[in-house]
Amino acid sequence: MDRFQQVKSQAVALWNSSYLGVDSSAIILIAGIILTTYLLRRRGPAVLIWAVGRVFPPDNHPSMKGALDTTRRPLEVVVLVTGFMLAARVLGIEPTNDGIYGLLIRSGVIIMVFWTLARLVEPMLTRSLRHFGRAGTELILRDFAINGLRFLFIMLALSAVLEVWGIHIVGLVGSLGIVGAAVALGARAFFSDIVGGIILISNHLFDRNDWIKTPELEGTVDRVGLRATRVRQFDKALVTVPNSMLVDRALINFTRMTNRRIYWTIGLTYSTGQDQLKNIVKEISDYVHGNEGFETNPDRVSTFVFVDSFGESSVNIMLYCFTKTTQWGEWLAVKEELAYNIKEIVERNGSSFAFPSTSTYIESLPFGTPETLPGTATALPPNRSKT
Repeated sequence: MDRFQQVKSQAVALWNSSYLGVDSSAIILIAGIILTTYLLRRRGPAVLIWAVGRVFPPDNHPSMKGALDTTRRPLEVVVLVTGFMLAARVLGIEPTNDGIYGLLIRSGVIIMVFWTLARLVEPMLTRSLRHFGRAGTELILRDFAINGLRFLFIMLALSAVLEVWGIHIVGLVGSLGIVGAAVALGARAFFSDIVGGIILISNHLFDRNDWIKTPELEGTVDRVGLRATRVRQFDKALVTVPNSMLVDRALINFTRMTNRRIYWTIGLTYSTGQDQLKNIVKEISDYVHGNEGFETNPDRVSTFVFVDSFGESSVNIMLYCFTKTTQWGEWLAVKEELAYNIKEIVERNGSSFAFPSTSTYIESLPFGTPETLPGTATALPPNRSKT
């Protein structure tokens, strides 16, 4: 019993003592508050989200689940800030409108509100744009709108915080004078890129994963941002291109091809006879028109197989046709099979492919060796003859 009374008296003495002018009881209470809020920083928001989910079931409100998951991190920060505010009250610190503590609290509230709104943008827009146009267009619109709205919320939060601290945005911008004009001129390219992004999206020039080509690069679209577009080249390098460049340059979208072209010149030797040429042209044309891999509807594409020209070392047949597939790998397979069949057709008809060559013809003149003009003959050395 004496031992217990001794411990109790020591605890009471510790409770009533002070450290640096602060009661030990207040220090213990503050430590307890901070520890409790730290332990509850995740549990508290989880319970709140669970309760709201019971009222608004995710099956009936799909967008609500995404919104609640997005607000989880801001709610954790709110719990921690609330704990520190309670600890400050224990110390006797009360927020006032003009005091630093009060200004910090008001600024924190503004930042928390706009942070939450910025995080809510993505799930809300994903749900809203789900049925808008094509899948690629939906992704581009979503990314562009998310970046744009987040930038807007950041600017609004910044201006609101500055107003809390007594800094008026309009007056600040107006007082910059020449500096503001210089910044405006420097920002011209920035706004030009933003306008370029709007043009890209509104005109549906390409979607995500489309294969595009410009004078500067070629690859697939990885992401369309507020100011720039990321393109993954075929060597897997990632290139960031300002949107204004894509709008101002000639841009080819290979993904939008309806069909893929094969345009060949087939050179045969000059020893190929006329009947052989006719048979070869006819059999190549029959193969193209009879193969399911080729599009031969004259209302959609043009298909030509003709003797086209006489080259330096070959009789040239022009083959101009289109495949139904636009996928590169499938197109290569169809083209390979076409090459095998053309080679078989040419060989079966007794002809062969020509290659660049130069022929030299040596002929005997019918009138003998021409005479040498008088006075131009050169005496030959002894025991030598003309060759």
